[in-house]
Amino acid sequence: FFIFVYLHFQLLLSSITMAKGYKLTSTSGDGPKTCAFFFSDKGCRTGANCKFSHVKTAPAAPVCTSASKSPPSVSSSSVCSSESESDGEIVEKSAGAYSSLGKTEVDIRPNHASINPFLAALPVAAPPAHIAVAAPPVSAPVAQPSTEKKKKKRKKSTTTPVAADGNPFDFGKAEIQSPVKNTTGTAAPPITPAAVAAPPAKKAKTPKQKAVAAPTTPNNISVPPSFRSLQLPVASFSLPSAPAAVTAVTTPKSRPPSPQQHMPAPLPPPLPLPTATAAHRKWTDSTIKTRFHANYANAFNYERAKKAEFSAGISTEQDWITSRPYGPWCASNPAAIAIDCEMCETKDAVSGKVDTKALCRISVVNADNPSEVLLDTLVKPEWPVSHHRTWVNGITAKDLENVQMTLKHTQMFMAALCSDQTVIVGHAVHNDLLALRMVHHCNVDTAMLYAHVDETDGTPSLKNLAHGVLQREMPDVHDSVNDARVALECAKHYVDQNGKVKAIEKVYSRSDRRRAGNSDSSYTATVLVHRLPQSTEPNHITEMFLAYSYIKPKNVPEITFSGLYGKVDVEFTSTEHANLAYDSLVGEEREDKTGKKQKRVGLKGGGYVCVRKMKKGK
Repeated sequence: FFIFVYLHFQLLLSSITMAKGYKLTSTSGDGPKTCAFFFSDKGCRTGANCKFSHVKTAPAAPVCTSASKSPPSVSSSSVCSSESESDGEIVEKSAGAYSSLGKTEVDIRPNHASINPFLAALPVAAPPAHIAVAAPPVSAPVAQPSTEKKKKKRKKSTTTPVAADGNPFDFGKAEIQSPVKNTTGTAAPPITPAAVAAPPAKKAKTPKQKAVAAPTTPNNISVPPSFRSLQLPVASFSLPSAPAAVTAVTTPKSRPPSPQQHMPAPLPPPLPLPTATAAHRKWTDSTIKTRFHANYANAFNYERAKKAEFSAGISTEQDWITSRPYGPWCASNPAAIAIDCEMCETKDAVSGKVDTKALCRISVVNADNPSEVLLDTLVKPEWPVSHHRTWVNGITAKDLENVQMTLKHTQMFMAALCSDQTVIVGHAVHNDLLALRMVHHCNVDTAMLYAHVDETDGTPSLKNLAHGVLQREMPDVHDSVNDARVALECAKHYVDQNGKVKAIEKVYSRSDRRRAGNSDSSYTATVLVHRLPQSTEPNHITEMFLAYSYIKPKNVPEITFSGLYGKVDVEFTSTEHANLAYDSLVGEEREDKTGKKQKRVGLKGGGYVCVRKMKKGK
């Protein structure tokens, strides 16, 4: 500030003096005037002919100094007033600069504008080429004001809101209108470099790295303990030995499989393969075969599953684990395992959120020695169980009462057992991994190793697989240890035959199995929604029914994709609710091949999905 006032004072003083013009005063005046050149480093070039005194007198306050260090060319017509005294040098900017003196203001910027931030903003007129200006004392550089806040505001103003919601359904024919979204955001005008003064370059300071303790989650344990030494609260469980009576359903002879059943997808290079040891390499081809299935990308889409759970408030990123790279820590662990999990439905009593794939039992079998069960335990879900699905898994509320084994315990066991090259064998094993919230890529899925006779890119059920490959009947109620071993035997058969296996014939129907465990009323309270595009999510189906009626489905499970389309059984509170929701849909109604009625509901980009009743008739 003081520099600023001082320079303006000098500018005013110079303007007043220049307004009258420079007038040289000789020694014949009111007293001897000291020659400014005589006492400078260069000396006076006029010598004895100089009109000024070469005798030093009391110094006066300087009003002009040098602004450059280049040697000047000085003539007898001095450019410095006789009233000033200087030890500096006079600057000459162009030839003949001393021949005339203009009445213009003095430029105070060139030598100091880069130091003082206030001077940079002053408007300055063009200086005369010959004026020398006194330089103020040089001080330390002053930092430019921070422009972080301005940059943040500019970034916010240039963001354009995205209006796409990803919902494929077209609600144009529905009476209820969807809420209007605000899409009026406009981008701020671009800011040119001239509009903002560039701050001076500063040397970036490298912050010191502070040591951070590694989290204690299973995904970050550097040297995990052996899975055999973990002290876990295992809760053993077994089903009655007598299986339920099974009646085989005969079906007409099916057509042979098409030679173009599967369109192999390119193998993603980042995914690991089991190549660590000979025991791992035994499963390499079947792992690749699983990844080449047309439904692999949809089934093992961990990012989509995470996004769905995050948006529903079921889990967070910290709730998921990822298998660690292979190393000496797991050299003595089995190269391959077979797993099977049982799930139930849970509901948060406070928020009302529903988890349709809550883990309630897990069984892990050693693939090298199927008789060795590495883990078989019930698992206590985090939320209260709203549907035990006893007809599927045989687990009741009483069985889970005193269980202390949790999902975190199970994840700790799997993290200590599996590396990224451990082969996990199972049937539709992606469901088991999603229930475990475990990201793993070396998988052998028997549902994708074997082709289905009737459906292109279809996946046979484990019951049909056991019947066609092992000539074995499977019980209606699932036993996870038995299911893991059956899937392992079918996978070993595929490996032993070098992948040359027959297509599986559909002997048992999934709908028959559902009817066997459900009462007629609960079965008819369900509608099948199929031909769903890959971008469809469960909440989109709920919105579809709410758009055509005020009936909200009781449960929309995760969509099962096969090839380009997916399907899901949507559950309602009662048969009446399901029928009313179906009748409210707008679309062409026709019967499918089995005589069941279904409607075609239009999509935004063209095409349609089918909503079908579960029983024939009205």
